[in-house]
Amino acid sequence: MSAPEKDEEVFLDPNTLSEDGTTALRAASWSETDKYFAYAVSEKGSDWCQIRIMGADKVHLTEQVDWVKFSGIAWYKDSGFFYVRFPPLKEGQQKGKETDEAVNGAVYYHALGTDPTTDTRIVDIPDQPKHMPQPTVSDCHKYLIVSVTDGCEPKNLVWVADIPADFATTPRALDTCKLINTWEGEYDFLGNDGAHMYFATTKDAPRKKIVAIEYPTATVTDLVSERDSVLNHVTIAKDKLLLSYLEHVKDVLYVHNIEGLTPASVPTKIELPVGTITSISTCRDKTLVSLKVTSFTLPGRSYTFDVTDLTNLTKFRDDVVEGLNPDDFETTQVFVPSEDGSVQIPMFIVTPNSLPKDQPNPTLLYGYGGFNISLTPSFSPSRLVFMKNLGGIFACANIRGGGEYGEAWHNGGRKANKTNCFTDFIQCAKYLNAQPYCSPERLAIMGGSNGGLLVAACANMAPEQFGAVVAQVGVLDMYKFHKFTIGHAWRSDYGDPDVEEDFKVVQTYSPIHNVKKGTKYPPILVVTGDHDDRVVPLHSLKYIATLQDANPEVGGPFMARVETSGGHGAGKPTSKVIAESADTYAFIARYLKAEWKE
Repeated sequence: MSAPEKDEEVFLDPNTLSEDGTTALRAASWSETDKYFAYAVSEKGSDWCQIRIMGADKVHLTEQVDWVKFSGIAWYKDSGFFYVRFPPLKEGQQKGKETDEAVNGAVYYHALGTDPTTDTRIVDIPDQPKHMPQPTVSDCHKYLIVSVTDGCEPKNLVWVADIPADFATTPRALDTCKLINTWEGEYDFLGNDGAHMYFATTKDAPRKKIVAIEYPTATVTDLVSERDSVLNHVTIAKDKLLLSYLEHVKDVLYVHNIEGLTPASVPTKIELPVGTITSISTCRDKTLVSLKVTSFTLPGRSYTFDVTDLTNLTKFRDDVVEGLNPDDFETTQVFVPSEDGSVQIPMFIVTPNSLPKDQPNPTLLYGYGGFNISLTPSFSPSRLVFMKNLGGIFACANIRGGGEYGEAWHNGGRKANKTNCFTDFIQCAKYLNAQPYCSPERLAIMGGSNGGLLVAACANMAPEQFGAVVAQVGVLDMYKFHKFTIGHAWRSDYGDPDVEEDFKVVQTYSPIHNVKKGTKYPPILVVTGDHDDRVVPLHSLKYIATLQDANPEVGGPFMARVETSGGHGAGKPTSKVIAESADTYAFIARYLKAEWKE
């Protein structure tokens, strides 16, 4: 590809937003004609955000929108934007350190040049304070589409409002048409041609299909049928539909013509490297597509192509890591039988070619298994150091509870089936430990958030399988998780502990409540942040205190690392990310007896 006509120019550098680097960019969006740019930032890792606005000339407007959380930024022309706002905290409460439930989120509209405290409330749900509305503006800027979710449940309602022609000068609350008003599936709005609205949906298609829904009649027409693989991401460029499918945990990209599209239409496949499509950038009125692909040993490869000629895929840029040669590593995928033999669990194994395969090596097994989230191949500098300099092997288990194979895979690892996540992960550990290159003494497990729950529960259930455990910002008190901040949203996967039937399930695996006295648990490190208002740090601290109290002389050690001015993950400056990774892998190296090699 030819070089740019002029040197690249930095428009906004998030690293300069605060002196200590703890201000993070959480969302960003351009106005209709690219005249204005709105972006949301959070402080010290908190989920609370502030929206700031700047012109294309890099000059900031004076207003700043506060009390924003879990929100995108949906521009209406160049006049203003819709967003999600929550009630302010009580006097004396500090953002990121509160534990109160996050409720009563509503859609607001901010008109440029006005005082944000006077922003107009557009849509709220006062009779369901835990429901969450999320706004999107249609391609033609004639409709506001509001997706309403109940926690993390993979189903949503779709409400549509006509945006009056004088809305820019006279913002007001809008009446909505309940286009989809039953919890029958997930509906992702993709775009529209007039009242012809396109959605990806799981209604009657657990691996997703594409439909057109007429507004306001709600007449549905199938456009792209469900396939054997999961429809992972969809976007529109001009008159083309781009669909990324997850085929055995690897992304594959196809393109359809929208005009004349029927379930019988055959798409065009775009040939890409094996891995994960981390981003696809398109615009409805433009033909250019840009995308990036990554994998365990590919830091990132960016491509562009024009949808008017699908043969013109062009490599734009490779992200380069000095000293990295992907050919020095081998990535394999194995399928491990579940404990009951009902399913095969995919697991990636990345091995440096230089390692001896006939003796145990330090091995790190990573997992998540929840909330319909898929663990696809991704590049991690810290894992690369573990493999290259500590002589380690990395494995990633795609256990049930994730989204790797659609709704059935997710349902197989949530609520009453949640323990399948733990038995799947333990089966993957046993597979590794049965190989000549691994052993329980040299196997560490790691997971974050729901993955922190995973590894802590597995440490309780099968401590003899592991040489070290790292639980990052884990959900570890399953009796009370729903009482704090946004925890009520996780009842979609964990059930409601206030319901006896659900309580009996979490009672069997809640990490804090299943620690046994006199048990030789492996060395365990919990990692949390003092401003984590997603999974509040009391989870990690209570768990470690319980381990230390129950087994003061047996097993361990049991340690906690608390990041000051840090949250659930976002907002950490590079220096703190490096420091946390160094501490984490030093812990793993010590207890797996890994030695540093240049």
